[in-house]
Amino acid sequence: MTQLSNARASFFELIVLIGLGIAVSAPAASAGQNQCAGRASDIIRLAYPGAKNADDAFLFGGATITYNVDGDPRRVICRIWPAQPQLTLVAVPLMTEQSDSENEGDIELLVVDSTNLHVKQRLRLQGLMSDDAIHVESVAFDTARYQLAPGKTAFGLRVTLEGSSRANPFGETTLWLFSVDPDGLKPVLDNIVVSENHGEWDTACAGEFNETTRTLSMGSPAKGVFADIVVAEKTTTSVATVGKDGDCQSEDKTTIGKHRLRYDGAKYIVPKDLKRDE
Repeated sequence: MTQLSNARASFFELIVLIGLGIAVSAPAASAGQNQCAGRASDIIRLAYPGAKNADDAFLFGGATITYNVDGDPRRVICRIWPAQPQLTLVAVPLMTEQSDSENEGDIELLVVDSTNLHVKQRLRLQGLMSDDAIHVESVAFDTARYQLAPGKTAFGLRVTLEGSSRANPFGETTLWLFSVDPDGLKPVLDNIVVSENHGEWDTACAGEFNETTRTLSMGSPAKGVFADIVVAEKTTTSVATVGKDGDCQSEDKTTIGKHRLRYDGAKYIVPKDLKRDE
């Protein structure tokens, strides 16, 4: 058993911070995400002719498109694609309902010319912004080099969800991968959970918490064959109890694992236990 201290940044302490509503740093994948650089309104006008401007948002087809509100997880985000800098990736939340308790909406992915902002590819992802007590905390592009095959690189989209219960904290980040093909923007991997944390505690000390992180790496691509995706998994279970001296103590157990995802000719097959519960 190890005693918790201020110097020890354990998962238990992270859960306490989340449960108390204290902000914690986001994953590195979301750092420096929004590269719209004042061009979001121009992108929207080109992508959605007829959209009506309403302050920091546009109205289009019964949906609200927010583009100029920092920190809003439902705002438009852009990222120049390092693998093909002539292209800019854009995620457009199309919100049809918004309230403090429930939201409904889709995300439309756009691939636009970085110079003239004309749309080259687009794909609408139904219901990706719909939430309730488990709410969308952030949306971010993942532009790590996912080289599927020689000359074919994918980009990722990460959606992070968080729960609002202090006694039963919950957080989850899910990843999708997309390839830009001549005949359209295509999902090649969907709904894999790359990080999750959940637990149950008495809001003072005693409880059990689980944290899982998954890291994706590409195998060596061969001509005419899509590379496998190797998923390295690490899970830590923390059990917190009140010691005889009244101090809160935690015992951690860590397990590691590995999964290999193979391309079936249309997409990578993700085992059910690695996917987000629908």
